[in-house]
Amino acid sequence: MGSFKETLKQEFPRTPESFRQCVNNAVSEQRISKRKRFHFARTAIPVAACLILVSGTVMAAEFPVFTRWLAELGVNGQEAGGMIVHVDDGRDAVSVNDGRGEVVEQESLFTVTDVYYDGATLLFLAESCGLPELAFGDHVIINGTDNRLEYVVELEEGSGIWQCEVSIMDEELAESNPEKLDVTVQVYMASGEKQDFTFTIESDKLGSISTAEDQCFELSYGTVEVCDVQTAPSKVSFTLKWTVYSEEDFEILRGALFFCEDSSGVRYAPNELRMNASCSPEVRSEGTGWIEFEQSFEIQNFDSASEYMIFIPAEGGYDEEGSYVGTESPREDMSFMIKF
Repeated sequence: MGSFKETLKQEFPRTPESFRQCVNNAVSEQRISKRKRFHFARTAIPVAACLILVSGTVMAAEFPVFTRWLAELGVNGQEAGGMIVHVDDGRDAVSVNDGRGEVVEQESLFTVTDVYYDGATLLFLAESCGLPELAFGDHVIINGTDNRLEYVVELEEGSGIWQCEVSIMDEELAESNPEKLDVTVQVYMASGEKQDFTFTIESDKLGSISTAEDQCFELSYGTVEVCDVQTAPSKVSFTLKWTVYSEEDFEILRGALFFCEDSSGVRYAPNELRMNASCSPEVRSEGTGWIEFEQSFEIQNFDSASEYMIFIPAEGGYDEEGSYVGTESPREDMSFMIKF
């Protein structure tokens, strides 16, 4: 299956107008906050490695804040919209130490106007002030931990406003429910060299993931262990470790297609899930013929407030050439419940 992260770099489907208005209303309400500050730590960094955070007045007038991304979250979009941190109007003077103990004023290369963080995902908007495009290194340091930059995409060609998404890889950070984030990114300069830029977010809107204990199921066709269960508005993720008794059932499962149902009774077909899935190579037992393999799933639009997910493997869905054709059917007899 294609990487969901890659599809975010391409075309986004049109947002329904009713949901767009709902999201915009939620975001507008959240701009009145008792405590929300972006600022920069004083660090010994190279000349011009200084950011100045300003209001998002120009950006907000031209681009809805994270509207497309919020729409991708489906039922989670409104909750996520309420967690967006929008920088207050006004400009903060920023200075950094030049490495010799002297404080120097430096010109910013981009500004950060809006941030979202839920323990699974850091999303921020950056507006370029001097670079024709923003190119970041793939490692992002957050509160001293190493995390992965997934993509940087310009909201509209020529706008100079870039949406940046970071996956939180450090479990301790993801569960910490911080009040402050110190974020360091490496920016490619026009010369090709990379320089570190650090900005700080302080807000009572910063979230954390919810986790569940590992779960093991004895099924008629094999066993499955459910591991690394994490839920947040931006994604629901888990890993399945399978031992399957027959080749026929293995062929059904390795396609990574499934229906799922939440605790409210809402059921999603495979083509309705915004999902990133991966499958390990299988290992076959010489003695029993049993097949072991692992699958990892990230689902963007499943209700993160659900108490559980009913996982229902799907049969079919592909033609003889291996292309997805959307003709799968649920195998209710192979289903099991993942508790969140």
